[in-house]
Parts: sequence; structure tokens; C-alpha cells
Amino acid sequence: MKKIILVLVASVCSFQLWSQGTLQLTSGATIKVSGNAFMVLDNMHLLNNGSLQQTIGNGIVKLTGSQSINLSGSSNATINQLILAKRGSASLNLQSNLSVVSNITFGGGLINLDNNSIDLSTTGILIGESESSRAFTTGTGFIMASGVLNGPSAANLGNLGAVITADSKFGNTIIKRGHKVQTGISGNNNSIRRYFDITPTNNIALKATLRFYYFDAELNGLAEATLNHWQSPDLVNWNLMGANARDAVANYVEQKTYGKFQRITLATATGPILICPINQSVVANAKSGCNALVSLESFGAAASGIPTPVISFKIGNNVIASPYLFPKGTTVVTVVAANGVLPDITCTFTVTVICGGGANTKVNSAPIKEETAEKFSVTARPNPSSNSFSITVQANKTDKIIMQVLDIYGRLIETRNVTTNSIVRFGDRYIPGTYFLRIMQGKEHKEVKLIKMSD
Repeated sequence: MKKIILVLVASVCSFQLWSQGTLQLTSGATIKVSGNAFMVLDNMHLLNNGSLQQTIGNGIVKLTGSQSINLSGSSNATINQLILAKRGSASLNLQSNLSVVSNITFGGGLINLDNNSIDLSTTGILIGESESSRAFTTGTGFIMASGVLNGPSAANLGNLGAVITADSKFGNTIIKRGHKVQTGISGNNNSIRRYFDITPTNNIALKATLRFYYFDAELNGLAEATLNHWQSPDLVNWNLMGANARDAVANYVEQKTYGKFQRITLATATGPILICPINQSVVANAKSGCNALVSLESFGAAASGIPTPVISFKIGNNVIASPYLFPKGTTVVTVVAANGVLPDITCTFTVTVICGGGANTKVNSAPIKEETAEKFSVTARPNPSSNSFSITVQANKTDKIIMQVLDIYGRLIETRNVTTNSIVRFGDRYIPGTYFLRIMQGKEHKEVKLIKMSD
């Protein structure tokens, strides 16, 4: 078999090809690099149908220039060190798989994985990856690294950005980092442009902490303050893992409660916003002993958040089920809205059962006493509205009154200071949808659901 062998042995020697051409290795051809010799490709594509197989400590491939280049061919290249020194947004586009033995140094430009992979194995790492010089893809490509993790402390295999701490022994662990957006996480909730597949040999009772790093360029329009860990066993069903810590400057979200690892990404999760029922009165038949069997759903409690909160009702510390038999007199009911994002939100209202002579139990909204309304009340009209909303706040206290408007995802849309008995108009520029108005004065607060309709 005929072989073309290019041997570079001097540590300062370099092999350069200029202009937008192609370095092509035909079948049977071999490039061999010894020592710390450089092979510099300036705006040159690399078509590898032969053999480019560097070993650890032997050879450096440096990519320069302002034009994007392709790595393609029927053979997968193995490079000892890859230096990416492209200018601007120029990229190395992978059209075949690549193995890197020692490191990839990011000094400019991007690596587009497309649907291919980079294998760092147990010895390769990423160096200097940044917002302007990094790996990405909209396809199915990924970067993978592996190693033995036994009682890891801030272990970051391949420097991929999945930092793991645990007391348990994982054994050999494979981590894959991809950048395809994960869809349908909770309703129409999608992820950032990064995920990790973490596969330990021992993947049970891990008691592990995962610090998940990301770049701002990968946020996919999501607010960093709402990012939480989500995990999926099948890429269809997603479980909210939560967030124990986050840092929008250092760009990480951390969660400490992993018992096992699967596919993990970051996506929005927002705490519950709860609309509390007003006080209720119930007219009960005297023949029933003035006890009223009432559907809890009829009270009209509502909550929003991502994922959708679960509403429960409690009397004291005891959860009650619907329908519930309320006794004569007044009972204080606590509403709890929970969706895994702490803290849970609670509110209280009263159910007053009054004896009557009617044959049927009847539930009515109990009128708010004049005194209560004067202390702290909010009126919003029109609602729904296709234009603007107007609110009036009544309060006896002189403390500052704060108005907040949040969208259905819990994101803060607007904040204002409000004076009592004044009319505040807002919302004319809001897009159609559901919003939540929150009025706060000291420990007092009121929440109103607003519906903005199309013109």
C-alpha cells in the first residue's frame, strides 16, 4: 500500500497552507507529527480520508484565519492538541467525528459540532472556552469525556461544565455535553441551549451535588433568575429538580439532591402565584345539624406558575379533602399552592356555616365588612380589558404601597409606588394574556388576576 508520510519533528517547526483551499488526505495517506511540531491551517479545510492519528504529547494543530473551515472525510481524526485561533465568528465545522487526546484551546472562533462528536476520553480537556470562543450546535452533536469518580470533590470531567461533588463512589463515569434545546419540559417551557447526559457505572443513591455551568449565549431567551435543574429519564417526561444556589455572574445553577443522574438541563421554573378565595358563607339545612358538605373547588382558589402548582386546603395542620363537611360556625381554611419551587404560597379565608330552613345547602360569597374594605382593599376595572386597567387602593395606614405586575411565568413586568384612594392606569402596552397584580403594604398584600384581551 502506498503511503504519503509527512514527518514534522522540530518543536518549533510548522506546516502552513494559506488561502481557502483544502488539505486532503487520500485513502492510504498518513500525516505523522512528532514532538511539539505545529501544523497550522490558515483558512484551510481538512478532508481526512486517510490517517491523521496523533498520540499524547505529539503534535499540535492550529487553526487560524477569518474564514470558516470544515473537518470532513471518511476517517475520524485524532489530534493531540487543537488550538482554535480563528478571527471573529469564523468556525470549525465538524462534518466527521473528532478525538482530542490532550486539549482544545479556545483563542478565537467557534466549533460547530453539527451532528458529530468530539471525544476527549479520559485525558482531554477544554481550555479557555468563553462567550466569544466556544463549542455549540443546533444539531445532535456533543462533546464527551470520561473518568473514574469515587467520592468526587468539584470534579469537572473534560472541563465540560458539569461539576460534581459526592461522598459516594460512581465508578467510571461518562459525561456528554450537547447544545440542542430540550422541548416540552413543562407545557411549552423549553430549555437553554445546553444539556448534560451523566452516566455513572453506579447510578443509585448518589447523594450528589451538580453545579451546572452555561454561557449567556446559551440562555435561549430565558431569565437567569428563573433557571432550575430539570431531569428526564426518557426525554419526554421531565422532573423538576430545583435549584439550591445560582450565580448569574459566574453563570451556574446548583442542585444538591441528586440520587441518580440522567439527562439534565436548565429551564424556567417559577414559584406559585396564588389567588385566594374571599370569605364564604354557607346556608345549611337545620335538619342536618347545620353541617354543610361543600366542594372545595367551588371556592375559586387559583394558582399559576411553572410547573403548574397543586392547590391543597388545610384546617390547622390537617389537609382536608373535597367535599368537606364544615360544622356550624366559622372555620379558618388555609390554601397552599405548591409546585416544587420554594417557598410554597399560602393564604387563608373563612367558611361560615349558618343554619337555615332551606332543603339544600347553598354557598355564597360572604360580603366583606365595611371596616375590612376600608383597611386594605383593591379594586381593578375593567377586567378583562382590551386596553388599559385602572386600580384603586384603599388603606388606613400611611405605609408605602407597592404595586407589582407579573406575567403568567412569574416574571416581573412593572413596579410602581401607589398612593391610597388614587386611580392608577396601566397595561395599555401589555400584549394579550394573563397577568397578576400584586399590591403590598407592610405585611398586607392583595393579588388580582388580570386578563388582557386582543383589540
